[in-house]
Amino acid sequence: MLGNLLSKILPKKKEPIALTGRELYGRNNVGYPTMQISAEIDNLVSKYYRDITPLIKFYKDTFLFKWGPAIINNSLDDEQLKNLSGRNVQMVYLLLFRDMLRHISTNVIPKNASSNWPNLLAQNLLDNCEILNDSDDKDSDVKLQLFAQIEQYDIESEGSQLWVEPIAKLIFVPAKDLYYWHRTLTNAIMKKVSKKKL
Repeated sequence: MLGNLLSKILPKKKEPIALTGRELYGRNNVGYPTMQISAEIDNLVSKYYRDITPLIKFYKDTFLFKWGPAIINNSLDDEQLKNLSGRNVQMVYLLLFRDMLRHISTNVIPKNASSNWPNLLAQNLLDNCEILNDSDDKDSDVKLQLFAQIEQYDIESEGSQLWVEPIAKLIFVPAKDLYYWHRTLTNAIMKKVSKKKL
């Protein structure tokens, strides 16, 4: 009697929902790596760049948690998603994040930061996430070359640029899509910064 009563008022145990292959690959190869780099960004910003927290939050919420995963989901088939390297996802996010910071760095210098703060922040992220430390990483040389580039990317043109091709190739997405979203977000942030809205 008591057992019947309790079974009616207590919440029923839910069976865990089995993920499809695509959902599992997305979680492991995009979700977890994104969460790691996001946490490292938060950690570094809270320690050294606290006064730009709203700007960083806006970027992360828009690109890391909306546009980036959407580009990957809409572009990759199941097999590509299965073979996608989480380290490559992190490197793409890191390169585009650093470039956005380089574009705004003439107008935004966090308190007590040096003039090359975007590069220092990016280097710390690279080291903390250990993006280049996997011994079996077949793309490590490409990623190292991409990270070594010191110029900010050209985002003036409407059409896709050559610089985006090797970055997009790391995660199997169309270069034109990655360029469009990076250009759109970076320009929006620069506009907000110039109007002091971030």
